Amino acid sequence: MKLVINIPDSLVGRIKQVVDDEGYENPQEFVTTAIENQLELEESDVEGFKTLDEAVAELDAGAPETSDEPGLDLDDVGTDGLSQREYHTVPTVTPPDEDRLPTGPLWGQYNKIFPTKLVVRRLANVIQEQNEDKTSTPQDDIQWIDLDQFRKQTGELARNYGLQIKKYDKEQSRGRGEKLSAGLPTGEDTEKSVGRFQTHFVGRPKQDGSLAGAAPSLLFIDITNEDVGRIGITEAGLTFAKLYNPLLDMGPDADEPLSADERDSYMDHVRENLPAEHEAMVTAANAIADGRDRPDELTDRIAQLSWSWSESKANTIRSGIVSRMHELGLLERERVGQRGIAYSLTKTGEELVSGRDAEVTDR
Repeated sequence: MKLVINIPDSLVGRIKQVVDDEGYENPQEFVTTAIENQLELEESDVEGFKTLDEAVAELDAGAPETSDEPGLDLDDVGTDGLSQREYHTVPTVTPPDEDRLPTGPLWGQYNKIFPTKLVVRRLANVIQEQNEDKTSTPQDDIQWIDLDQFRKQTGELARNYGLQIKKYDKEQSRGRGEKLSAGLPTGEDTEKSVGRFQTHFVGRPKQDGSLAGAAPSLLFIDITNEDVGRIGITEAGLTFAKLYNPLLDMGPDADEPLSADERDSYMDHVRENLPAEHEAMVTAANAIADGRDRPDELTDRIAQLSWSWSESKANTIRSGIVSRMHELGLLERERVGQRGIAYSLTKTGEELVSGRDAEVTDR
C-alpha cells in the first residue's frame, strides 16, 4: 500500500541526516521503522511513547543541549542514592516467570545497559535503606517496595544526573553513538523523556500481566501484578548492582559507562540466562567477521533469527544489539566514505565468533 503524507519542512533535512548517518537504505526504510516502532508501543500498552517528531529530535546531531528546568545547577547534582555501598540487608526475589516476558533478543529500544545499571543500583540502595531504618528480625526483611514511588523518584534522579553527564558529553565533543548520557531522560520535554526512561528501563506490568522494560527482561528485577504494584531485585540484579561503576562511583566526567567487571558479569549473565540475546550477539559478531559489516547487511543476517520479523523490526533489533555490543566493548563503529558506517570487532568481540568467550568463563 502506498500512502502520501505531509512532512514538515523542518523535519526533512533532519531525516536525511539520520538516514545518511545511521545506515538506513533510504528515507522509506527510516519512516517504516518509525511507524512499526510506534505501533508496537501503542499495541503493547506502553506508556511514554514518542512521536515521529520526538524520535527524529533525539537522533538529530544538532539538537539543543539545553534543559527546560530553570535554575538547575548541574554542578550541584550528584549521585546521592546511586553510590556503591556494602549490601548486607538486601533480600532478593525470584526472577519473573518466563510467560511474563517477551521471547527473543531484547527489544531494540533498550539500546543501552548503563540506564539499567542505574535502576538496579538505586533499587538495591533503597531496599537496604528501608531495612536499616527499621527494627526487625531477619525473616521480616523488606523485599518489595512501592513501584510507583520508585519509578517517580528514580526517573527524577536519572533526569538530573543524566543532564550532568550530558554536559560532559558536550565538553568532550562526543558524537552520536558515543554519548554516555544516551538512554537517560535528558530530552527537552521532561515529562515525556522521564516517562520513556521509566517504561524502557525501570519497567512496568502491562494489562495482560506481562512485563515491559529492560530491567525485568534482563531478569534483574521482578514486578508484581497487583493493583498497587511492587518491585524487588533478583539475585542477578543485586550482583550487577554491587559492582563498581565509573559514572556512578567516580563521577559524571568518567570516560566509560561500564567497568570491566560489569562488562564481564553482564556477558556471563546473558550467556547463562538469556540464550536468545546471546545468540543474537554471536550472530552479529559472526556476520561482521564474515565481512557483512554494514548496517543493511547486518540487518539481513539478524533477520534470519526469526522469519516472523519484518525488515523494519529486524532493523530495530539490529540497532539495539549493535548499540549494546558497542557499550560492552565488543565492536567499534567507523566511517566508510562520507556517509556510510561499518562495524569492526574488538579483540573481545572476536571471542564471540568461535565461542571462546564461553571457554574463558569455564576455566
